[in-house]
Formats: sequence, C-alpha cells, structure tokens
Amino acid sequence: MNITVNNKSITLPSAFSLAQLLDYMNISIARGTVAVAINDEIIPQEKWDIHAILENNNITIVAPAQGG
Repeated sequence: MNITVNNKSITLPSAFSLAQLLDYMNISIARGTVAVAINDEIIPQEKWDIHAILENNNITIVAPAQGG
C-alpha cells in the first residue's frame, strides 16, 4: 500500500490502522505527543486504533510546539 507521510512516499507491507502506522514509524503515541491529519482532516487520538489507513492517503504528523 502506498501512502504519503509528511510529503514522503512510503510503501506499507500490509493494511494498518493509524495507531499501527505510528508504531511502525516508531512515533510515540502518548497523549499530546503528536497530532495527525489524514487528507487534511484531523483524526482525534481516541480514533487512532480504529481509523484505517487507505491507499494514497496523505498523512501529516506534527508535534505540538511547547514554550511561550
């Protein structure tokens, strides 16, 4: 399956949920660690386990800024 993550093409070995993708990419999923949008739609963290990644999804992963 081919997807784009932060403007980089990635080929996945199988179907993944969003949580599985983050784990596959070694990205921490602790609450507030990252925010994720798929095709410009923010996906709430409580749906990451059930949200399926689909062919040609455009995924943006960002870490919230800290400080003031």
